[in-house]
Amino acid sequence: MYKNVLLVVSLSVFSGSVLAQGDKEYSDEELKTYASVMKWAKDEKSSMTSIYNGWINGNEDLEAARFVKIKSAKGDSVKLRELEVTSEELLEFTSIIDRYDSMVASFKVIYTTKIKDDIGASLYNSLRKDMKKDETLKARYEEVLGKLEEAPEAEGDE
Repeated sequence: MYKNVLLVVSLSVFSGSVLAQGDKEYSDEELKTYASVMKWAKDEKSSMTSIYNGWINGNEDLEAARFVKIKSAKGDSVKLRELEVTSEELLEFTSIIDRYDSMVASFKVIYTTKIKDDIGASLYNSLRKDMKKDETLKARYEEVLGKLEEAPEAEGDE
């Protein structure tokens, strides 16, 4: 009987320590590093959206409303014929989409590099996962991110 009680207590202590090891504590510096890259990504996405919208709205050969209609056809030749899309319009549309796709591809390469080099894949993955289930951690991260977003950009972007 005594051995069984000792075994149960030992297992309880062991399993408690294993569970505790799964709850990683993140330093403010780790959160700041993560938040810095996430802020950069948010700023870049906003910039890319502005550039993309500028290409669409500033195009003299393809009006924005027409661009949207062509985009909604999703390359379906029947729909494009129904919209009576000219070869010039299709050329302009394709040019904008190609430039946008290139910009997005460049962003992805830089973003992935920043994750690997600045944050580290392990920290990135564990923080993302843990923030989904830990509201306190998420609140800490959002506070750090908020401070970064409020700070003047005197340091300059890389």
